[in-house]
Amino acid sequence: MSLSSGLNNGLRKCKIMVRVIIALVIFVQASLCITSMQVIVRVVYHNNVAKRHHGIDFTKKAFISMLISTLHLIAPSAVRVTTDNNSIPKGTFYKDLKNGRIASHLKRKSVIVANHQIYTDWVFLWWLTSTADLAGKVYIILKKSLEYIPILGFGMRNYKFIFMCRKWEQDRLTLHNSLGVIDANSRGVGPISGRSPVREDADGEIFWDTTSTNARQESWPYCLILFPEGTNLSPITRQRSFNYANKIGKTPFENVLLPHATGARHSLLKLRPSLDVVYDITIGYSGVKKGEYGEALYTLNNVVFKGESPKLVDMHIKAYHINEIPIDDEQQFSDWLYDLWAEKDRLMNVYYEKGTFDLDPDPDHTITGEFKISAYPFFSCVVFINSLVCLPFLIWYLLR
Repeated sequence: MSLSSGLNNGLRKCKIMVRVIIALVIFVQASLCITSMQVIVRVVYHNNVAKRHHGIDFTKKAFISMLISTLHLIAPSAVRVTTDNNSIPKGTFYKDLKNGRIASHLKRKSVIVANHQIYTDWVFLWWLTSTADLAGKVYIILKKSLEYIPILGFGMRNYKFIFMCRKWEQDRLTLHNSLGVIDANSRGVGPISGRSPVREDADGEIFWDTTSTNARQESWPYCLILFPEGTNLSPITRQRSFNYANKIGKTPFENVLLPHATGARHSLLKLRPSLDVVYDITIGYSGVKKGEYGEALYTLNNVVFKGESPKLVDMHIKAYHINEIPIDDEQQFSDWLYDLWAEKDRLMNVYYEKGTFDLDPDPDHTITGEFKISAYPFFSCVVFINSLVCLPFLIWYLLR
């Protein structure tokens, strides 16, 4: 190795390290500031549920704004969105002329179902909601252990994320009550509007008025992000999926895991009174080849400390009205979901072969842009909390 190449390599590593240090400082300080703002919102608006909800939603938007802005600093990516024009009007996604970012007209009450490849799939889907200014309205179903992460766990509980322990008897009650509140609030008949449940069963199931909508109350949008596979694709989970498929007499998939219908069906049933649309999203990551695993390539260590991220993230989106989905029949819904995943498996085969889903541009609208988001929400949180911290010292200095 020549001296110049050695210096260039060392300089490159130094630049990466500087970016990582800056990103970590931003992440830690912003997380503390966002959590502090949540505490302030809960205290100040203790008796005003609607304003408290608005405040927490702002901190939710601030968190994803901070996370995406940090990732853009250390490991920038681009996103290519394709939409099925038969179910999503052409022009739903477009370039915002003011800032050059991708924007959209996504429906305001939706469920997203997607294949699960890497641990940060949810970040890209959360970004997708931000294109329609819905980043503060996102709800994610997560495994129970994440609830106890210091600081972040407290924030996620404030966001009303849904934590599952993967024991259906317990998870059924959690889903029923959590989604029931989301649905009731979206129709103006929930706790934010000062309403109470119509009844509560002995086992703790809470029921809201599902027959009416209060037009005089504010409507609260939502987007529930679901991964019916339950976990991301890996050698271990692929083998488990193969075994389970053979056990129930289904053909196993090559590129995706077998989806689990129970939780997905229960979620759609609970949200049916208010749900506008179900978005079916297939995600592909550049750099991942057939037989490889995105979760092994784009690890947290590789992304944060090496700046290695997918240069291009592909998302293909189709939309389904709730009346098109056979949720009232358990077996029919299971078959419908299996067929949905079979199409994802086919699309992923094409993706691994060509580096794109290779969709006909006439029936499928395509738009490409940077994986970016406005930094205003998290910047506002940081400035506000830092101002509160500095204020006593400023007053002391002026009065001494």
